[in-house]
Amino acid sequence: MTLMKPLAAALVLISPAVHATEQQFCVTTTSELRAALAAASDGGANEDDQVSIELAAGTYSTSDGLGRFFYTNTSATSSLHFWGGFNADCSHMGEDASVTVLDGNHATQVIVLRSTTGYVDVLNLTIQNGETDQAGAGIAVNDAGATTGDTLLRDLIIRNNHTSRSEGGFRAFARGAHVLYFDNNLIVDNAADGGYGAGEVFGEGQVYVRYDTVSNNTAPGADIGGILCSGAPDCEIANSVFWSNSNTDLYVFSDAKLYFSDVGALGGNAPSTNDNPVSGDPLFADPLNGNYHLGNGSPLLAVSTYLDSGSDNDIEGHNLPLTGTTDIGAYVDTIFNDGFESP
Repeated sequence: MTLMKPLAAALVLISPAVHATEQQFCVTTTSELRAALAAASDGGANEDDQVSIELAAGTYSTSDGLGRFFYTNTSATSSLHFWGGFNADCSHMGEDASVTVLDGNHATQVIVLRSTTGYVDVLNLTIQNGETDQAGAGIAVNDAGATTGDTLLRDLIIRNNHTSRSEGGFRAFARGAHVLYFDNNLIVDNAADGGYGAGEVFGEGQVYVRYDTVSNNTAPGADIGGILCSGAPDCEIANSVFWSNSNTDLYVFSDAKLYFSDVGALGGNAPSTNDNPVSGDPLFADPLNGNYHLGNGSPLLAVSTYLDSGSDNDIEGHNLPLTGTTDIGAYVDTIFNDGFESP
């Protein structure tokens, strides 16, 4: 049996309902990044535009002393693409999430993106070393007030972030009838003193969590170290591994439909669907040194027939298979015999 989900399969870019002027920023320095975010935000020159901020490979750090990277927009015609992996003139985007890094320098929250009515999509980045007393030390998207619009976080590495509040790695919301996509992400080594060490996905429409690896995130005592899925009628979770987080790896507040996922400790409501669960140590290659590829003999290699992630590659740019079976988690490590994967 091959499971296909046509609603999400068609997603490549999220398109707004209204048409506005398009503005592209090619960013190569931290100061250029801050200027682009300010131009796209309320009061900026491009506050009413569909803005693409394209980041060239490199590191963008809050060590400049100006605090977290920040965008907020209340215009009905605005939207934001926020993508990494580009070459120096932004004429080509690679597909390796590790080459473009947003760094909180162990001093600030890393980035906050909020759009009241437009969509926000974030792709192809590493977000690391956040330190804050705010929720979502690494990245927070549409997490405050009346923010609406579809939200997409895809092909991200979110690691080594800490908050004295909750949601150490990330905080991603989509309100109203809008959709939250959280696909192809590696969420590791984050911590939150108030619980949900990895982070939270919250949606009032539909939430998709697919091809994610969530491991070694922590919270103190009996607090949940992994991910909270809340708000939506259900979270659709597929091809994902939640393993070796403190106390609870995945906590479901409403309902969940699980397909081909490896969950070490599940809390909250029992999923209404749990098709083909995979149970057992994923045998990561070398997690102590940050290597969360699947090692030899992993029970997650080439076992899933759920082939729709809304994307066509993993976080290193390896193509996902189009037929047959696929691996579980953020890395595709199997050389598939259908000819569409060659890492």
